[in-house]
Amino acid sequence: MKLKGIDVSKWQGKIDWKKVKEDGIDFAMIRLGYGKSTKDEYFDANVKGCEENGIKWGAYLYSYALTPSDAKKEADFVIKTLKGKTPTFPIAFDMEDADGYKKRNGNPSNSMLVRICDTFLQRVEDAGYYVMLYANLHWLNTKLNSPILDRYDKWLAQWSKSPTYKRKFSIWQYTSKGKVAGIKGNVDMNIAYTDFKFISKPSKPTIPEPTKKGDYHKVVSGDTLSGIAKKYGTTVSKLMEMNPH
Repeated sequence: MKLKGIDVSKWQGKIDWKKVKEDGIDFAMIRLGYGKSTKDEYFDANVKGCEENGIKWGAYLYSYALTPSDAKKEADFVIKTLKGKTPTFPIAFDMEDADGYKKRNGNPSNSMLVRICDTFLQRVEDAGYYVMLYANLHWLNTKLNSPILDRYDKWLAQWSKSPTYKRKFSIWQYTSKGKVAGIKGNVDMNIAYTDFKFISKPSKPTIPEPTKKGDYHKVVSGDTLSGIAKKYGTTVSKLMEMNPH
């Protein structure tokens, strides 16, 4: 399966989404914003345009996080901004340094960059969204090459005739010079290898009440908090609230 897509931000200006749909675009990854609190001024309009024209949409945040604490705040900003919306494609964390901000501020170590990514992705995932890490081939192969991030889906940016990343990824951004009806100027083009049908509207987690004395989860070897949370349809943070000790 291959779906044709684009990613957009305020730099594309006002988009005629009807023409975009007619030009064969199946999905769009829309910039939600950047940093801890700056929302893309076209985010709401772009979401509305996709939904009105039957285009699947996901969102991404361009990160300026230098610490896991920064990443947590960015994640909370994303969760707050998505409230009331129903994405049908992933929520992505854009972890690069396109404008040199990280370099100017001391360049976090690779291990710190991995921790930043994991903090953001885990927090947004716990809120009920399907998450994805966006980065170019060089970053994925060097700075973000860690088993900690292996469990997260990837959105590969590699502007070439074919992708060469050796690990699993579900979206490939293959050029920044695409042309699509309804959009003035160039636009990033993407291919998705799945339609993400499993994504549904996030719902408030519920924790089943014990039906009898002792009706609790018995921890066994190999259990993880994330695994237990998934089994009972809740989140790691909720489990921690129930059992603070």
